[in-house]
Amino acid sequence: MISDIELGVTLYSWPQFGPELEPLLKFVKQADEFGFKYLHLLDHVVGIVAERHTDELHTPYTDKTNIRECFTLMAYLSALTSNLTFVTGILGLPQRQTALVAKQAAEIDILSGGRINLGIGVGYNHLEFAAMGSDFKTRGKRFEEQVDVLRRLWTENDVTYKGEFHEFVDVSLSPRPIQRPIPLIFGMGRTDQPIAPDAVLKRAGRLADGWYPLFAPDHEQARATVAKVHDAARDAGRDPARLTMIMNLDISDPKDHGLVDEIKKRRDFGAHRVSLNLVGATSAQQQLADLLALQDTLQAAGD
Repeated sequence: MISDIELGVTLYSWPQFGPELEPLLKFVKQADEFGFKYLHLLDHVVGIVAERHTDELHTPYTDKTNIRECFTLMAYLSALTSNLTFVTGILGLPQRQTALVAKQAAEIDILSGGRINLGIGVGYNHLEFAAMGSDFKTRGKRFEEQVDVLRRLWTENDVTYKGEFHEFVDVSLSPRPIQRPIPLIFGMGRTDQPIAPDAVLKRAGRLADGWYPLFAPDHEQARATVAKVHDAARDAGRDPARLTMIMNLDISDPKDHGLVDEIKKRRDFGAHRVSLNLVGATSAQQQLADLLALQDTLQAAGD
């Protein structure tokens, strides 16, 4: 493995994989045994019938997509693993009831022995928001308030709150999580638009424990984007050095030793973690084979 950087893998990078459970379990157990630190899990509650919405929404997550409910899956996987930290990548937070998310995440934290990071974002699919009974237009403001509510429920015994979207008196989350609070990782950007808007970058600097951008280190705006997040952290009285940055690396050929240089490039850029996405696989079975090949490549590289 490579020193000074933590590596994770994404479970089912491509949504067209079938619903079979056994290949998924083999993949997760193999990643855990090898020593990967993180497992990133997709989150979408519903897909859309894409051919009926071609003009208004572009998303790979359709009615033909197989994505399991992430909290239920993490609870199951927590008993089968001992090393992997589960990272939702990315949970559409404003679609969901905040107190319920706090409860579910706390339970996963307890079941896993403190092995969860909650990756969260504002979401982009208004049809999914409608299916979840949530307001798409207010998702940004609701998201910021949710972050505050989550942390208070995880760390305080008796919580009273009055905000724009939440109002409750003398409530308690019991049991509370091991991690107090559970780390919140802000997802931002999309594959076709890897540089997030300034408002999103500043929100991460002000509020996040970590952030998960989608740009590569050689993107022309990469360093300027990092600077915006760090400046926002300083303006909020926070230390930018404490803000974890996770970067992606898409891998088509896991036997290509050039991927080691790409990992190191992200480490040298300032990433604390790299999430490895086996995008060359077209089935769950092939993704497992690619994982084994990736392990061989990393072992051969050393540092």
